[in-house]
Amino acid sequence: MNHHNPITIRLDEMVNVWNKNVRPHHRLIRWMLKPEDHRMYEGFCRFEASPYGKLDNLFVFFYTPFTSAETFCHALMENWLHEYDDPKQRQLLQKAGVSREWDVRLFRNAVDNKDYAACDNLIHAMIASYKQIINQVDAPFVFSLLPKQISHPQHVMQWMTVWMRKATNTQLLVFDHVDGNFWGPVFEEHAAEAVTLQHDLRMQEAIRQIATAGAATDPYAFFRKCMFGMGDASVKKNKDLLINWGEKAIESAQKTGDKNLLATAYISFAGMLFGFKDHDRIGALLNTGMRLCKQEIAGGKDDLKPLLLQFYTYKGADLQLQKERKEALQWFIKAGDEAVAFAFVQLAISSYYKAFVFAEYKNWNEDKMLVCKKALQLTNRLSTEDIQASEYPFMAYAWVHEKQDNLAEFVDEKMNQVYGQDWRHTVEELKQNYTKQKLREAEKGLVIN
Repeated sequence: MNHHNPITIRLDEMVNVWNKNVRPHHRLIRWMLKPEDHRMYEGFCRFEASPYGKLDNLFVFFYTPFTSAETFCHALMENWLHEYDDPKQRQLLQKAGVSREWDVRLFRNAVDNKDYAACDNLIHAMIASYKQIINQVDAPFVFSLLPKQISHPQHVMQWMTVWMRKATNTQLLVFDHVDGNFWGPVFEEHAAEAVTLQHDLRMQEAIRQIATAGAATDPYAFFRKCMFGMGDASVKKNKDLLINWGEKAIESAQKTGDKNLLATAYISFAGMLFGFKDHDRIGALLNTGMRLCKQEIAGGKDDLKPLLLQFYTYKGADLQLQKERKEALQWFIKAGDEAVAFAFVQLAISSYYKAFVFAEYKNWNEDKMLVCKKALQLTNRLSTEDIQASEYPFMAYAWVHEKQDNLAEFVDEKMNQVYGQDWRHTVEELKQNYTKQKLREAEKGLVIN
């Protein structure tokens, strides 16, 4: 392991913070970091769950979406069983010396029957059984979570409270935001058994160190230096400096001959110029970048397809800023249509949702429902996980609420399968958090990621 690697250094720092603060009686643990540091939390959990972890604790780590307090233990157990069934996971266990078969019949039966109440109790038995099968009965067990979707923080705290009543020899690890303190009430309630870990990870510094290493001789490293230069100029509101770095980025990308890098230079430069409303320059950069992407895709370079979709979205956002709203909407829709053609179904859902929110904000109900229908016609191509991790539920809610047709019946049935009979209530709560942010972006005149 390279101890001069900025990421490795920070992982070591996190291990030291853990060792200094976490004690066996702590059953509730959180890393309270900046929102953008969630990748390091993820890296910490994944590293400690691997054979190379430095802590004595036994970690398991899940991204399982949180939809409700009643179903989360079931979802976690289902996720765990799915991982155990993976042949690659079996091979890893065998390499670690675990030769015995794990008897999961009791747990699988509860999951298959969707016995949510039983799962609330059985998940703790599942943890104990797992520790036994891997011959680590006495190891401190850390159940670490980073749900890729959360319906409502209050419901997560309800689930944590129930978990704390039933868990005994398990440490629950979660991620929290420094400015949000989302789990504060639960940690205060269980103060005697809880600990909060905090550390300044200095991630911007780390990213810059990694990205610009060798910039003097490596054209790719110099390109990344140009990207940081553009970012700094944008923050300082220095348009001339931004243009200088942007032109250097394009020049350095051209020297590499890497068309993907060149397209990235065009779209990054254009994106930085949004703050200056230099629409002529933005339009020229986006048009050049789109032509480049289309040429490369026609030649078989499929890796540029996602970037082309991003160009379409930026084009729509630029037109939106110029108050060419109907034309802007067409570009957002075009991004979705093209994503469908490329078989990028999740990207299509995301693109259609941008158009959906924009049309809704402008009270263009006919356009909104047109986009909604385009998205919902992809239902058969979406897995349960795809639906839970995307904006599909919001459009499903809108269609079922307004329409009484075969598509509405089909979508209602699908949502019942994914979220249960009370799915409308669940989506209403999701909307309270998610859509407000999208509307704020629309009010600012920018509906791009």
